[in-house]
Amino acid sequence: MEVVMYMGLFVLVISYFLFSNVYLKKKRGIKRGSRSIFHEDKNRYVMILQGVIFIGFIYTCMYLIAELDFTELSLAVQISPLAGLFVLQIVVTGLEEWVLHRDKERYWYDWTETVFVGLIFALLLTTVG
Repeated sequence: MEVVMYMGLFVLVISYFLFSNVYLKKKRGIKRGSRSIFHEDKNRYVMILQGVIFIGFIYTCMYLIAELDFTELSLAVQISPLAGLFVLQIVVTGLEEWVLHRDKERYWYDWTETVFVGLIFALLLTTVG
């Protein structure tokens, strides 16, 4: 199963690289914007929402570690807070870019990253989990 997982990760990384760098950057001419949470173009409400998502992630991790026996949980339960954090943060950033800066089309990078993280999570669940 490890060979399938590594080959799947390799294929996903190569396809993400080709789509984001070759198609989006070279062919469509979409430039990637700043990714900082404290960038000057960030909306105040989006920053608050991302902070709430991060606090929820911390609470979930603390609950899993303190209340449940973390070693007996399946891999899906162990990595789901981290995958949820990544997916939710990227979706919120993509929605912000789509609503506020639609003309720059930077949201394509966020949608691609969301699909990429989701596929990696699904691959880990099917091969290891």
